[in-house]
Amino acid sequence: MDRKVIAHSNAQKNPKRYNLIKRPSKKYGYLYYVRYIDKGKLIPSKWNTRTNILREAERFAQENRVRILSEYYAKHTVKNTDNKLYSILGRYYAAGSPYLEKDKNRNRILAEKTRRIYCHFMKKKFIPYLQANNIKTFEKVDAPCIANFQDYLLAGRTMPQSINRYLNSVNAVFNQLLITGVIKENPLDRVKSLKLGDKSTEVRGCHEIDNMKGVFNIQWDDVLSYLLCLMIYSTGMRNGEIEKIKVNDIIEFDGIHFVDIKESKSKNGIRLVPLHDFVYRKIQRYIKQTEKKGENYIFSDHGGPNQSTAYKEANRLLAGKPKVSEDELEKQGITFYSGRHFWKTLMNNEGLREDIEEFFMGHKVSGDVSKNYNHKDKQGKYKLLEKAKEAFAILDKKLLSN
Repeated sequence: MDRKVIAHSNAQKNPKRYNLIKRPSKKYGYLYYVRYIDKGKLIPSKWNTRTNILREAERFAQENRVRILSEYYAKHTVKNTDNKLYSILGRYYAAGSPYLEKDKNRNRILAEKTRRIYCHFMKKKFIPYLQANNIKTFEKVDAPCIANFQDYLLAGRTMPQSINRYLNSVNAVFNQLLITGVIKENPLDRVKSLKLGDKSTEVRGCHEIDNMKGVFNIQWDDVLSYLLCLMIYSTGMRNGEIEKIKVNDIIEFDGIHFVDIKESKSKNGIRLVPLHDFVYRKIQRYIKQTEKKGENYIFSDHGGPNQSTAYKEANRLLAGKPKVSEDELEKQGITFYSGRHFWKTLMNNEGLREDIEEFFMGHKVSGDVSKNYNHKDKQGKYKLLEKAKEAFAILDKKLLSN
């Protein structure tokens, strides 16, 4: 006898149109769960009556039938009607997405890391926001919805430039849906990007140089936070450059180790960054402990998405060494990225020539500077090694000694 016939038979025999089932309970020994029969069908879900007294369980089943079944059907109706919206958004930036293949044919090609960042954003930010605001169809994703989403992200302290970038990923989705006839209008066409403001007026502080001496010679509870801070404070590298370092990106010239940056935010960022031997040994120990090899990212298992949580935690733990409170961090504008400014300030104060400092940091430099420190020729290699040793001497004196 099939399931529908059984359910119908049960309905005929059971005018109450529900079954009570005993389920084990550590606290009560057992509890009754109700399972309803509706429209000749046995509803697959069971609901806890929160009692092991039969009379009370029956009263619960009778009194709550309408409410429970209404909520059940409403929930499943929502799933059916919003499936297309959430499904497309969730799958658009997934690996092997057919949507990205169409974009590729129109010359929109995403780097793998960017794809992962956008996929993470869709699933962890945009879709949950739509769900929380009961937005179930593409028609309800209008310009006010997008503007409110911008405000929501700003309230969560996401930077305007990051919000603009994320919404570019949403815009690409709606553009494809527009040209394929799924929607009639792209709501992002009527929403302006957020203004970034004048960066010259932004306040970004950094730790006092004297307070940082020896902070990397003491025990840290979190190894990854320690290494992230050690990297940015001893090299001046960008956050994104650090998270992209692979095991085989660490190379050696004449006994000195460098990070070979092959990809950066600009062509000037493609460079060799000197790695102090103290830092190199710490990294090698971590690589051995985590059993990473060759093409593995050293400081990230995936090379993305955005590592902001890890950076914030690292910055917080570092602040505890010179005993700077979290309120003070915010007041002074000290972030994880401040380590790059610390490095720049340290090298300037200790007399390292500014053109070389800029070259090591990956800023735009003159053609002469770039040529002079080109490691591919003998003279450039010699000058690069010489300046690396000068930088190491400054780190020994001001940061890495007790």
